[in-house]
Amino acid sequence: MDALFNSVDSQLVLLIAAIAVVVLASKLFFRILTVGIGPMIGLLIIFVALQYLFGISPKQVWFEVSHLPQMAMKFFNSLG
Repeated sequence: MDALFNSVDSQLVLLIAAIAVVVLASKLFFRILTVGIGPMIGLLIIFVALQYLFGISPKQVWFEVSHLPQMAMKFFNSLG
């Protein structure tokens, strides 16, 4: 068995492993991209519509999103 491992070129094994990693990583990347493309297009449409129809910048939207938990807490505290 040791003779089998000694006869195999380690550079060739490393090359094959590197090719396998690149193929699998690229398949994973494209699978994530295809799943996420729909929501990304939806967000892009929302941001463009807010910008051109109402003059609201993405920075303003992000500010509101980042303060959403505080606004929700104030709302629920005012109910009780």
